[in-house]
Amino acid sequence: MAESKHKQLRVQALLIIGLIIFLNLLASRYFYRWDLTKEKRYSLSEVSKQTAKELEAPMLISIYLDGDFPPLIRKFQETIRTTILELKQYGGAKLEFEFIDPSKNPELLKTFRERNLTPIPVSIRTSATDVARKEMFHYAKFRYRDREQYVDLLKGCVFPSGEVNFGKAESDLEYKLVSTMRNLAKEEGGVIVLLGGHGEKRLDQISFDLGTEIQNSYNLFTFDMKANPGKSLSPDIDVIVILDPTEPFSERDKYELDQYLIRGGNILWLVGQETVDLDLYQKRATLTDLRELNLDDMFNRYGFKINYDLIQDINCEKTEVFREGPSGGIFDAYPWIFYPLIYSFSESPINRNVETLLLRNTSSIDTFAQENVKKTVIMTTSPNSRTVEGKQFIDLNQYLMDPPPEQLFIGKGPHITGLLLEGQFNSVFTGRVSEEILLDSLAKEMPTATFGAQNNPIAPGKMVVISDGDFASSKSNRGQASPYLPYDNKTFLMNAI
Repeated sequence: MAESKHKQLRVQALLIIGLIIFLNLLASRYFYRWDLTKEKRYSLSEVSKQTAKELEAPMLISIYLDGDFPPLIRKFQETIRTTILELKQYGGAKLEFEFIDPSKNPELLKTFRERNLTPIPVSIRTSATDVARKEMFHYAKFRYRDREQYVDLLKGCVFPSGEVNFGKAESDLEYKLVSTMRNLAKEEGGVIVLLGGHGEKRLDQISFDLGTEIQNSYNLFTFDMKANPGKSLSPDIDVIVILDPTEPFSERDKYELDQYLIRGGNILWLVGQETVDLDLYQKRATLTDLRELNLDDMFNRYGFKINYDLIQDINCEKTEVFREGPSGGIFDAYPWIFYPLIYSFSESPINRNVETLLLRNTSSIDTFAQENVKKTVIMTTSPNSRTVEGKQFIDLNQYLMDPPPEQLFIGKGPHITGLLLEGQFNSVFTGRVSEEILLDSLAKEMPTATFGAQNNPIAPGKMVVISDGDFASSKSNRGQASPYLPYDNKTFLMNAI
């Protein structure tokens, strides 16, 4: 009896050992990780999976962050390995990777110096009394066919003090890897047009890193509607980006945008409804001005309205204020309720890897029912935010010394500040043709049938609307503009595009 029981236990033990060996063999061939987070933060996006699947030639990713480092860096190393392994599940044999320690390769160190790829010094405790210094090379090189590209895996995650925000680096990792893969693998990027002619921000007026990212990922062009009156917008344009217009749109310009959209076009709007001429350094008070962009009827037709107000939020950014002191000028940081910080997001691909966004002098958005158009709210201020309507006199010193009581904000929000619209839009020109369009010399040459959406073939289009004209602008640090967008604004915009 006892011998039979021992035999049964041995068989069970052998089965368990066999199962463990089998699972290890299976794990060595296949990779999977469970993502139990509500927002699926650790799951690859569909775009990432598709990018890996569509590789037409082998791609090698060399990660130069190998070696023994403190726990935070080791965790980041493991996140890199895990993310690439999951991408490899979809890329198969065409996606390979390697970890390299540059400190053991003099030729590689020489290449880094030539490319100005600077490491971050790291202190490593070797004993209770000794500390060693090691250089951390936070870069990766992608090789695909005859092309290669270096990527800074910590770009935008290092504070001026040298401290690294590894949490943000991990959340940005998938985007940095996949956007580079897409850039190298694409035969020809999509066509992005930066619209002009209405006082919009130019490419050199947005943050350097955003402009560079768009140019590296797409074919970027600028188009001035005022300099090209009556010229139609090509249906070959993938996305039209409109950054902070300050001057009215003519009926002709609206018509061209309208026809582009209802034929299946895509438009990204960054629109502020009020001008706030306040720099927080020199000019300490201002009377805001309402912008007349001549877009309200078009926006209403599409199912939304950007209100002529400003949002104040208790959850706000601290902003630098320059003050004269006994020993010269000094900078202090104070909460500025006109600069909401956004922490809560809906489930949308546009919010992928986005944790915090900064808005400045933003307005609220209202939505209306519109048949065949799906609306998704992609950004809102906090529940403790309120709107102030119309022109406002803003005195910096008064707001900082005597801010509005918190009870005025409690429960007054949230307010919509970002909206995605998808579907078959109704033309604002249906059943009518404006006199300005008819009088346009170029319009007269066009067939009459092209006027009025009822005679035009329509297709689903998309729009993203952000009620902040400064959303693509960098933040100042001690009066100097940073080359980088604050927080996750760039990730949000690239996701939107």
